[in-house]
Amino acid sequence: MNGSETLLLSLAIFLLVTMIFYSAYLHLRSSRGKSAESQAQSLKNMLDEYAQKVQEDEGGIDEKFNIDDIVIPTKKFDTFDNSRAVDEMGLTQEEADNFVLELVKALESEIPHIEEAILNADMKKLEDTVHTITGSSSTLGSGGVSSALISFYTAVQHRDAYQDLYVHLQNVKYYLAQLKKQTQSN
Repeated sequence: MNGSETLLLSLAIFLLVTMIFYSAYLHLRSSRGKSAESQAQSLKNMLDEYAQKVQEDEGGIDEKFNIDDIVIPTKKFDTFDNSRAVDEMGLTQEEADNFVLELVKALESEIPHIEEAILNADMKKLEDTVHTITGSSSTLGSGGVSSALISFYTAVQHRDAYQDLYVHLQNVKYYLAQLKKQTQSN
């Protein structure tokens, strides 16, 4: 073989090897495309399943707990009495009554946070929220919603089951509704 034949043979081998590599590259690229497509489809399926689960779980707090066997109130407390605010804080009865109206608003605004904490099993948030509103209500008075909150807070501190905490929350809601009726009639 002379030099030109060797050069042609080398060029032919080079072209053949290049074509083999290019063919392998195209095959790999198309399988990666399919792989990426299948990964994307798999991810989409996972997201769809997650969205379905979230949608099923998005029911309110009443859907999460078995409420058929709950009897409210769970405990019988005396009617809320704000004389503590008058006697110990030196408020007039009118001022104490105004504070009770503010207490009702505050409790109503915290109920969704308590429900969220129970749903999310967030014991720290639940304890902080219930502690704050229990302190506020017991400072102003005793009985009714104040006693229900003290009972609820005790259950939170003892780390009772979330079903039991839900029952305590229903008890608080019951006595809050009673206090609201009482304040509206005055």
